This record gives sequence, structure tokens and C-alpha cells, in this order.
Amino acid sequence: MFGQSRDVNLLLFMRGARGFGYGYLNTVLGLYLSRIGFSLLQVGILVTVAGLSSSALILTSGLLADRISNRKIFIIISSLFMAILGAIYTETTYFPVLLVGAAFGGAGSAGGGGPGGGPFGPAQLALLAEKTKGEERDVLFSVNAFIGTVLFSVGAVVAGLPDLLSSYGIDRMFVYDLLFLVFMAIGILLALLGFALHEEKPEKRRPQRADAKLMGKFTLTAILSGFSMGFLPLPIITLWFNITFLPSEALISLMIGASTVLSAFTFLLAPRLARRLGSVQMIVLTRIVSITLLALLPITSFFSIAAVLYIFSSVFLSIGFPIWQSYMLGTVPSEERASAIGLTSGVGWGIPYAVSPTISTFMMQEINSDLPIYVSAVLQASSITVYYYFFHVSPQSDVNSAET
Repeated sequence: MFGQSRDVNLLLFMRGARGFGYGYLNTVLGLYLSRIGFSLLQVGILVTVAGLSSSALILTSGLLADRISNRKIFIIISSLFMAILGAIYTETTYFPVLLVGAAFGGAGSAGGGGPGGGPFGPAQLALLAEKTKGEERDVLFSVNAFIGTVLFSVGAVVAGLPDLLSSYGIDRMFVYDLLFLVFMAIGILLALLGFALHEEKPEKRRPQRADAKLMGKFTLTAILSGFSMGFLPLPIITLWFNITFLPSEALISLMIGASTVLSAFTFLLAPRLARRLGSVQMIVLTRIVSITLLALLPITSFFSIAAVLYIFSSVFLSIGFPIWQSYMLGTVPSEERASAIGLTSGVGWGIPYAVSPTISTFMMQEINSDLPIYVSAVLQASSITVYYYFFHVSPQSDVNSAET
């Protein structure tokens, strides 16, 4: 379906390569920082700084991409930020400088088109959205999520290399440095590929009051969702498993890899589920299942059971995400799509998601390591309730106007 568009294939490749890099970076980040002597709270602070910076970049790039009608420049900028992050983490363990690298590269953060957040998401999703519409866009967004998630899972498995190779006498820190160097190289490659993208200039249109109201609903639900999920970003949940069950780093990386592989394949089912249940109903029902499985996680006594619960909770959490993106970008006007991603992923998702890790790591360190999981489950239930209230009656007239 997408083979005739060189730009679509290039955008999908870039999403996959980015997913691979952040797959292993986000998986090893908390374990790496802990191993070189930083506390749980410092890990949480670093993830928060990265998330706040990423949110600002997402918002700024989303708004500017629509205003200056040049989206690919933000893909290039985001890729260069990846390269800066990889270079910094290769060269130093000085915490203030690591914070700077995380702020540029979005280490441990997510949003707006995948792990790492930053300018990439709004630009890439807006460029993809202009190539298709309607149900075909659902499929394209699901394929985009599938490719990114499969490569993310491969990266998550690669994150087990430091633990694996150390058993053969290879210095663990050397392997970490090698992974950071590869991450830098991926960023440079993607920046170069960004220059090859072609984009259509969207027609200018004055925003309407209805657009602002609709954007506000999407942003509010993103705020609630981001704050709730920010209690358990990947660097924190890997630390929770490490503290609770003491598994090897390789075993944790395999668990993360399995969850993302299964999530990727369910993305291919997402368009069919959305057609059968309706987009909003599909998002709500899958999220309810995910929340239920998450809430059961702390009461388990065995790593194997907890790993299965986490894997399937992640699967049901992820499956609705490309449909959520497609539904929103099909509802808002085409010339405001990058702005919509910028507002919902930057202001909405990103800032609350960035604040939560510091709170959750404080809870883990000072109160109880299980508390962030229960808090996240309760807040996720609240967020999906609000989402259903806003959108269970589809704003079909807005969808139609956006497609024309």
C-alpha cells in the first residue's frame, strides 16, 4: 500500500531506527546510572529533566512546523540531538553534563511519535498524515507504530549485552560506551536522511473556535494520561523489577523486548478492532484491561508471573495508541496537525509525564517501592474515564471537515 511513496518508506525507516536506539538506551539507562553510583532519586530527576525539555521541544516544534511549513527540519534537529546525547554519555559520567545530554536527547522520555520525544514526533506524524486519510491512515499509523515498536524491542534485547558480555570477561562499561557510540551514529544517519524528505506545503487557514475547543479536550486527556503513565517510565519500571525480584539485567531486557514485540504485532490488529468497536470504544476497553493487569503486579511473589502481567499490561496499553493518534489527526484540520501533536504531546503528555518520575522515585525510595504502581493505576483509570466522557460520541462533522 505504501510502496509507491518513497517519503513514506523513508519516514517509516527513520521511525524504526529511532525506536532501535531508544529501545536499548531507555532500557539500560536506569541500570547504568545506578551502576555508576547515582541514587534512585537522581535517576528520577534526570528522567524528569529530559521529559520537561522534550516537552518544550515537542510543543515548540509542533507549533513552528505548521507556521513555517517546514516539518522535515525538525526531524533533522531531533536526530542531531540524538547524536549529542550519545556523544555526551560516551565521554562523561559527570551528573550535570549527563542532565544536559538527557535534556537534548530525551533520555528515558517518550511521546509524540515514540521514545525520545522531542521535535521528531510532531513532524513525522504530520508528514505521514498528509499522505493518507480515513481508514488508510489508521493502517499507516499502525504500521508506523509496528515498525517502531519491533525495532524498539530489538534494542531492548540488545540492552542485555553489557550483562551478557561481562560474563565472558569483557568490561561492562566498555559495552555501555559502545552502545552510546552506536546511538550517536544512528542520530547522525537520521539527520542526513532527513534532507532527502519531500513535503507538500499545507494551505493556510485561520483557526476556528471549534478547533480550539477540540484541541483543548485532546490536550486535557493527554495531561491526565501523561501524568499517570509518567509514574512508571521504562527506566523506573526496570529498577522496580530489579529491586523487587533481583533478576539479571539480561532477563529484564528480554522481558522488555517480549512486551514490545507482542505490542508491535497487536498494532496490526488495531485498525480491525477500531472498525469493529469504534475508535474510542476500542481505546477505552483495551486501556481498562491494561490497568487491571498493572494493579495486580505488586501482589505477585514470582518474577515470572510479574513479567507476564507486565508484558500483557504493556500490550493492552499500547494497542490503542496509533488509533488515538489517527483519530485525533483525522479530527483536527490538516494544517494544524503538527500543532495538535505539539500541544497534546508537549503540553499535554510530556510535561506531566516528566514531572511524575521524580515523585515516583521519591515514593520508591522513602515510602514503598510498590506505591507508584498503585498510584499510576488509579490515575490511568481517571484519565480513560475523562477520555470516554469527551469522545464517546464521535465528532464526525469535525472528522469530515478535517479530511476535506
